[in-house]
Amino acid sequence: MARSLTTLVLILTVALSCVYTYTVFAASMPCNEVARMITPCASYLAGRTTMPYRLCCGGMTVLNRTAVTQADKLTVCNCLKGVANHFPTVDFTRAALLPRLCGIAVNVTITPSMNCNSAFLAYMA
Repeated sequence: MARSLTTLVLILTVALSCVYTYTVFAASMPCNEVARMITPCASYLAGRTTMPYRLCCGGMTVLNRTAVTQADKLTVCNCLKGVANHFPTVDFTRAALLPRLCGIAVNVTITPSMNCNSAFLAYMA
């Protein structure tokens, strides 16, 4: 009983956090929020877990849903490139697989060396 109550509280907390984050992102997309959304993915990206955690995929889903305009996507791309520099153990092969593992369709693979402007201009054309 206690375990199911704890699980319910955790689910509600994550759901409310996602709604709040969606509202905050709708107004602007600061890099610290982008970083916060992908932080639960650090274990997977570093190879310490075989699959991403639910919180990781939840953050990725919210991030994907809120980056709707070209400007939003460019901001997210540049933020992710910057955040990647703070995770020296990131396996970029795993990073490329992350959207698919979370059930998200993304047509651009972000790498540390990519030019976000060129990539998204080509993608949006």
